[in-house]
Amino acid sequence: MTAANQTQNQVLMPGNLTELFSLWNRIPGAVPFAGGTNIMHDTADSGSAPRVFREQPELPNAILSLEKIEDLHNITRTERYLELGAMVRLSDIIALGKIVPHAFSRTLQGIANPPVRNMATIGGNICSGGDSLAALCALDAVYELRNAGNSRWISAIRYSSMVKSLQKGELLTRIRVPLEEWNYTVYRKFTSRDSGGESGVLILIVRNQKNMLTGIQVIFIGHPSGETQPALLRDKESEAFLEGKALPLDRRDAGHYRKFWEAYLDTMNYPGVLLRDKILNAIETGISGLSG
Repeated sequence: MTAANQTQNQVLMPGNLTELFSLWNRIPGAVPFAGGTNIMHDTADSGSAPRVFREQPELPNAILSLEKIEDLHNITRTERYLELGAMVRLSDIIALGKIVPHAFSRTLQGIANPPVRNMATIGGNICSGGDSLAALCALDAVYELRNAGNSRWISAIRYSSMVKSLQKGELLTRIRVPLEEWNYTVYRKFTSRDSGGESGVLILIVRNQKNMLTGIQVIFIGHPSGETQPALLRDKESEAFLEGKALPLDRRDAGHYRKFWEAYLDTMNYPGVLLRDKILNAIETGISGLSG
């Protein structure tokens, strides 16, 4: 079979990655298909608003279903990390319980509703710029990207910062999440309804040892209006300001930390005023929680 004789809405179901890349090479216009929530539902707000079922979803001419590729459904845990195949459903990750870092689990629970989470896959959520990006970036996750000839690993932050991370003929196959302990987590989701038409997810995580703050990550992933590429916001200077400080923090530290972010956001064209204030308030409140 060649691209010339393919029929419309043809569904191909390869049994392994080798077969998938062979089919993809023969039909380069084929689209990999995971949970299908982006096709079957309105994806406005990337899960931040109730999704509307599409009675007549628009389907590609040729679909490469990933459902039968066993490697993409694997879940592996070691002492150092949790590794997920790209086809693992969001609900199955949540069901793993306490082994899942809290920031990651909490973010997944905030995506859409249970029926959608039962369909949606972690790989699909990442590739569509979904909410999981914020937690995965904060946790220093890495992704395996594969093509017909080789594979490479890329950090979640670098992936989310690049305009086009996946190259032609490349597929996200595995997600590796470090299992380092973070003692304090703040998760905030901003919907377009209460943020001036803009949406996003904020993750703040802190690690402490012997009453000393030894690590902090603050990541915001937003969805600028009219843009397909998510926006990643992170201010490393503010993180350095707090690292090494004794806990509980001085109550003034939250205000100082906010000023770092105010200065950082002043250099950006995004977000708008309303969402900007909500992000700053959430960060200041989160840091205040470390004051005891």
